Amino acid sequence: METERTTLRLESFPLEQNREVNTTLSRMETYSPSFIYQDTLKYQRSSLNSNQSNLSADTISRYGRTDSYGKAVRGQSRKSLNENREPRGMAGRAMIGFYNIFFWISGAAVFSIGVSSLLDLHTKELSNLFQVELISYHPAAPVLYWLHLGLLLDGAVVFLTGFFGCWSSIHENSLSTSMYLLLVLLCCVGEISLAILAVICRDKSIQVLETEVMAKLQVEYNVEGFASFSRSLDLMQAKFECCGLHGQQDYASSAWQREVGGLDGGQQLSLPLTCCVLSNKIELTGFLDPAPADLAGCQDVSVSTVISRYEDGCLDRLVNWGSHQFITVAGVSVGCFLLHSLGVILTCCLLHKLRRPAF
Repeated sequence: METERTTLRLESFPLEQNREVNTTLSRMETYSPSFIYQDTLKYQRSSLNSNQSNLSADTISRYGRTDSYGKAVRGQSRKSLNENREPRGMAGRAMIGFYNIFFWISGAAVFSIGVSSLLDLHTKELSNLFQVELISYHPAAPVLYWLHLGLLLDGAVVFLTGFFGCWSSIHENSLSTSMYLLLVLLCCVGEISLAILAVICRDKSIQVLETEVMAKLQVEYNVEGFASFSRSLDLMQAKFECCGLHGQQDYASSAWQREVGGLDGGQQLSLPLTCCVLSNKIELTGFLDPAPADLAGCQDVSVSTVISRYEDGCLDRLVNWGSHQFITVAGVSVGCFLLHSLGVILTCCLLHKLRRPAF
C-alpha cells in the first residue's frame, strides 16, 4: 500500500503538500532495508525537486492564479519564452529604419524649397501678381505664397515624423507604430491636397492674370497707397526685360500719367524707369532704385529703340514664370506623396506582424 503511495505523480501537488511528501520520503529512505525501495524513493525525490522549478501545464491550469507558487512558475515560464523567442517583424522594422533615411531626405528637401521660396525677394514680390479668389466674396489671396508656405510646413512635419519612425522601429510596440502610420497618412493627405490646389490655382490665376493685372496697372501703379503692387510690377519689368503687359502703350492711359503726369521722384517720365535698360540690373534690389543707362533715349517714346529701353510686353513671360512655380509645387508634392505611400505600405506590413500572436 505504501509502495503505491510513493509512486504517485507528485508534480501535481502544491508546494505545501510537496514539502510534506518530501519529509516522508526522507524518513522512509532512512529506515527502509531494501535497496530497490531506496532507489525508488531517490527517483521520486529527484522528480519532485525537478517539478518544483518546472511546474507542468496541468498544475498551472489546475491551481491557476489562486496559488502563489503557480503564479511564480507561470511568470518564470513566460519570461523564459519571451527571452528565447525571436523578435517579431525584425525584417519589417529594419526596412522601416532604412526607409526613414529617404523620408528624412525628402522632408529636408521640401523644407528647403519652401524656405528658399519664401525668403527669395523676387519670388515673394512676383507672387503678389498671382491673386486668386478661393472663396466667394472674399478678397483674392496670393496663392503662390501660401503654397510655398505649405511646402515648408509639410517638409517640417515629414522631417520630425522621420525621427518618430526610427524610434517606433526600434521598439517592438504596435501603438507607436500605429501613431507613425497615422502621421505618414496625414503627410500624404497634405501633399496630395497641395498638388491639387496648385493645379487648380494655376488654371484660375492664369485665366484672370491679364485682366486683373491690367486693371491694377491702370489704377494703382505709382499711385500713393499701392506701393506693394508698384514694386511687383517694377520687378517684373526689370527681371523679364519688358515693359507693361502688352507693351509701353499700357502706361499712356494709366492713372499715373493722367493724375500726376508721370511724376516719379521729381522727374517727369513717359515710362517707368524699369522699362529702361538698367546699369544696375544685376543687383538684387536694382528694381527698387533703377539706374537707366540712357534715360533720355529711354523716355523718347517717339523713337523705337531696343538699345535704351524694353518694348516687348511682359504677359507671356510672367505666365511662363508662374506656371513653372505652380508646376514645381505640384511636382514636389506628388513625388513626396508617392514616396510616402510606400512608407504607408511598409508600416502596415510591420503592424500586421506585430499584432500577430507570438506563439
